[in-house]
This record gives sequence, structure tokens and C-alpha cells, in this order.
Amino acid sequence: MFKVAIVVVPEAFPHSIIEPFVLFNHSNKIYRSRTGENADTPVSVSIVAESKDQVFDSNGIRISPSEDVRTREAFDLIWIPSLMIGSTDSYRKRKPMISWIKNQIGMGAKVATVCTGAFLLAETGLLNFKHTTLHWSFAERFADTYPLVTVNPEIPISSDGAFYSAAADNEWLTLAKEVLTNQFGKDISVKTAEMFSFSGLRPMQTSKVSETAPGENHDAVAEKARAWLSAHISEENLISRAATEVGMSESSMARRFKTAYRVSLIGYIQEVRIERAKDALEMSSLPIERISEQIGYRDSSYFRRLFKVKTGMTPKEYRKSYGS
Repeated sequence: MFKVAIVVVPEAFPHSIIEPFVLFNHSNKIYRSRTGENADTPVSVSIVAESKDQVFDSNGIRISPSEDVRTREAFDLIWIPSLMIGSTDSYRKRKPMISWIKNQIGMGAKVATVCTGAFLLAETGLLNFKHTTLHWSFAERFADTYPLVTVNPEIPISSDGAFYSAAADNEWLTLAKEVLTNQFGKDISVKTAEMFSFSGLRPMQTSKVSETAPGENHDAVAEKARAWLSAHISEENLISRAATEVGMSESSMARRFKTAYRVSLIGYIQEVRIERAKDALEMSSLPIERISEQIGYRDSSYFRRLFKVKTGMTPKEYRKSYGS
């Protein structure tokens, strides 16, 4: 039996607990149907809190733990959900949970963290000298708080020994597939994940620019430029530097890019930056000026105007409507 424990603390986003809980339970049905075995529960899923008396209520969603940190059960996987990381770092006060996670790792458990869940794992000290990933808007803060951990927000999914991590909250499904593939094989992991492949909790006003369809003829130069721009999106002088990177003039690169992706270079940069700003507004309490700076706009007034044009809302209005 593969024993999964999903951690619940007051800072956890409810959907980041419920979604993997449903998926791992659903994997039992897939396992039996694909293997023909009649095992009742090849995967067991528990929700573990610091106390079984704790009931977590967020926006009308109530979550009751099935176990607490006093359990003597040894788990195979500890799943740490995405957390609301505020200015007070309240997650650091969860000493009983941090100690329990550390003990579980000592007994051989692997750990999967979703986005900001990496902060809680890092508190154990066992992530030191390891690699992890999390959302780009928290990377600098994480690196300052845990300088012995190597963090790379450009990698969507990272694994280092017993530790798995997903950079973004919406990468949880890919993370779960990675875990299930390692445990049961690709067939079961893919079939399990199919149930969730077209679902999502977060609203989306426009299509992600990364999903912009290319033209009929694949252009390796345009793709190289797009990948470089995405990786360096918060920096300055992007177009001239990208042109140098691909080895052609700015005008030639601009034409190739427009043909391949049906959007101008400026338009692409703006859309990617706005999408990253939306992520930060939804998931963090960072000041708007700080978000503007982190996505590449040193002039926050310009950022506010552009955000309103692209979304129909001010950054403040967007956070109020969609922030957690």
C-alpha cells in the first residue's frame, strides 16, 4: 500500500488540499481497472493536521483532518500544499507539524511540495544543499530566508532525491503524475490525471501567451527567441538582447516572431508580464509596486495603466476579485 499524507495548516489553500486528495483516491479505481488486481486500497490518503480537533474553514470550504501529528503511521509520501505566505511568516510557527514532517522523512518518506509549500519543508532544514522550485514571485524571498537551498523558479517541476516540487500552484497535477509514475508506472499515472486534465480553479480572462499557437511552419529561431524572452522577462532591453541571442537584427527577428506566433514582440512581452502579475496578485500579498518591479516594469504607474487596458480591472480590483 502506498500511504499518502496531505498536510493541512491554517496557511494552506483549500483547493491545494482537496484536488490531490481526490486524485490520489481516484488512482485506486484506475489501478484496479488497469491491473486487474482486487486490492481494496493500493493508495491510502490521509489529511494530517497538528490536531484532529482542528477544522479548517475557508470561504465556506470545511476540511477536517483524519490524522494528527501524534499518529505513529509511517507514510510513503508527504504532500505539502501551496501556502499563503504573508508578511508575518506565520507558517514558521507550525513547530509540531515541522517536527512531524522531519520525523516522517527520517522514516523514509518522500515529500512533494506545491509552490509555496516549499517554505514549510525548508523549515525542517532537510532541504539544505538540495534543489527546489517555487513560484517566481517568491523566489527572492525564499532564497533570502533559506540561503542553503538552491531554488530555480524557471523549472516547472523539480526532483532532488526524496524531494519533489512544483513551481506554480497550477502545476500540482504534473507533480502528482510524476509521483504516481514513479510508484505505479506511466499508464496508471496518465489515466488517473486524465480526469483533471481540463479542470482548473483559477479564472482566466485571456489565454496564456505561452499557449499562443504557432504558424503552420515551425520556426526554431522564433521559438528560441520566445524561450529566451520568457526566461528573462523581468529584465531590461529584452528585444535587443534577444536579437543578439538568436544572431539576427531586431527587425528580422520581429518579423519571424510575428509570423510564427501571430503577436508582436512587444505584445508578447506585455502579455507574459501581465500574466505573471496576475499570478502574483492571486497568490501573494506583495505590494503592487513590488510586483510591477519584479515583472520588469520599474514605473508602477505605467504598469497599472497597462494592467487596466489588458484586463479591464486595476491591479487592486483584480486582487480583490481573485486573490486568495
